[in-house]
This record gives sequence, C-alpha cells and structure tokens, in this order.
Amino acid sequence: MTRSRRRLTLAAAAVLTATALGAAACGVPAVASAGVGRTTAGPMPGWRVVQTIGPEKGNVSGILSADSAKDAWTVWSGPRLTLVERWTGRAWIRIRVPAALAGDVASAVAIGASSASDFWLFDTNQATKAVRWTGARWVTQAIPPWVLRRDSSGTVTATTAVFGPRNVWVFSLGTGAYAAHYNGHGWARVRLPAVPLEASAVAPDDIWALSSSISSVMHWDGKKWGRIGLPLLPLPVGAKVSYSNVTAVGPRNAWLFRSISFPSKPIPVTAVMHWNGKSWLTVAGPADIVGSMAPDGNGGLWADGIDINPGGFWLLYHLTAGHWRQDTPPGVDVHSPTPLTHIPGTRSLWATGTAFGPKGYAGLILKYGS
Repeated sequence: MTRSRRRLTLAAAAVLTATALGAAACGVPAVASAGVGRTTAGPMPGWRVVQTIGPEKGNVSGILSADSAKDAWTVWSGPRLTLVERWTGRAWIRIRVPAALAGDVASAVAIGASSASDFWLFDTNQATKAVRWTGARWVTQAIPPWVLRRDSSGTVTATTAVFGPRNVWVFSLGTGAYAAHYNGHGWARVRLPAVPLEASAVAPDDIWALSSSISSVMHWDGKKWGRIGLPLLPLPVGAKVSYSNVTAVGPRNAWLFRSISFPSKPIPVTAVMHWNGKSWLTVAGPADIVGSMAPDGNGGLWADGIDINPGGFWLLYHLTAGHWRQDTPPGVDVHSPTPLTHIPGTRSLWATGTAFGPKGYAGLILKYGS
C-alpha cells in the first residue's frame, strides 16, 4: 500500500477550508499555532506494537482506558475470548475474570478507572449492575435501571468518567438529556442542556459533552452544566454540518471534528476546531472521516482517519508545529479504525487495533512515546 504523505501548513489549511466554503461561510479564524501549551522536548519513540491478544479463530475487539502513566485498563472479547488486562507502568498483566462474570466482561460498553484498585465496567449483560475491581477481587454493585439506557435503535452506547470510588459519571448516549452520577452513596440524575452523543472528561470540574446541536457544546465546571457556542456558518442550500469527536484537554482547551456535506459532492469538507477559551480556531481536517482524536500532551493532536476516494485505509495523523503528519499504524489491519487514548500527564498515547494472520485474528495494543 502506498499513500502520498499529507503535510498541510495551518495557513494552507485555512485557505483550503475557505476555498471550499467561501470566506464568509467559514466564519472561524484559522489556527494561528498548533502549539498551545507546547514544551520543548526531545524525539519521542514512534508507534509500535507492545501487546498481542490471541490469536483467536474469530474476530476480536477491545476497548482501553488510561488514567495515568502507571495505570491503564483494556477489555477484549471474541467468540472464545474474555480478557481484562492492566498496565502497571512496566507491563500489561492479566486480571483473571471469574466464569460468573465472563458474560459481563464480554458485553462491556464502557470502562474507566482512577487507580489500580478502582476499576469500573458497565455492560449490557446485567444492565442493572456495575462490575468493579477493588485491587484484590471482583465485585458487582447494583445501579438504577436508568443509568444504562437504550437509544431509539435499541442499542446501549455509553461512556464513563471515573475520578474515584466516590465520583463516577455515566453518559448513556443518544437517549435522555441527563447523565448519571455516583457520589459513593447513591446514583443521581444530573440534567444536561441536551441529549449527549459524546462525552470527554479531564477532571471532576472539567467535562465536555456533544449533542446533535450545531450551535453549542456542553461543559461541566464542577457546579453546573453550561453551553459554549459554536460558530454559525452561512451554508449553501442543502449543505449540512455535523460535529463529532469532542476531545477535552482543559477548561479552555478542547477539540472538535467538523464535517460539512453537500448534495452535489460525495466528499465532505472537514475541519478540526480548537477552543482556546475565547474562540474557536479551525484547520482543515486530516481525512474525510475521523474515528477518534486524542491530545498529544504537547499542544498538538492525534487523529485516526480514512479518506473516501481514494480511500480504504485507516491512517494516523499528527497535528504538531503547524503541520499534519501522516503515519501508518504498524501491524494492524488498516481497513479498521485504530482508536486512540492519551496517557494523562505525558506526551504518549495508547491505541488498539486488530490483525489477521495464518493463525487467526489477534488484538493489538500499540503505544506512541515512552
């Protein structure tokens, strides 16, 4: 496979966006610098495979959550596979799952942790119970039936933010304008300005959420949920704008992926938007479709994406020092997304992917940085 390297300066990206929409339609200034909060540092080790799960006879899938450089969790499932592993800061170790909880782990929809002894798993096998690891054993804890809810298609999609054993958020996505919050004693409904479609959390007083609204995003400041306005674009007749991949870095630092589709064009015009605490700045998107985004810990941004035409390959893109740089994730099947997870407090990231070989399917954990 060969693909031309895409290197867009931020100034050129602004020109591309303005050309596609018209200067008036853009309505957002170009990013002046991708180095928000950048620090000077040496070269980082590149992407490499650090853990292989399998091989298995059937397809496998995994999710990953990281709360520090010394604590991350991953859950994998397949036709004959149910696996939980934890990163200790030096190695991935397997946490044995009792047979009675295998079905819960296999149907996990959201995971999160605040430490090696505070891991939470929410699943559809027992939607009224949360599975927890205390550091010594697995326990289940009852949760109200409204914590995990089905959307209009009957699917449960959720995300969680775990800040401690007495501070846990759960967002059921696409259903109900409220989130669930656990304070160590009980669960409470917390009203949101709109139905959440995505959520991204940094701290107990810094949570971002995205709805279907094209006029604002939601933000929790520790006391209340508010709205942060989005630029209103004067679009041509029939054009539609959508937002995705809300990626929180701080109370005055967040990213969004924007896609504008046109009736007469099969390929959308995309952009990555950055909130600097005062306004939204924009740069042309790295690909036609973006599956996930994560901060690089140094003022820039990583994304995994795929183009529509020519397309077919999910690649990694890094926005740093004013340029998009393209990487091919090693070892993985590039016909599938490679979800990204930033490692808090570092310039490193985790990613998950899958691969197929002579012995079957395998799950892969990749790492960027030290």
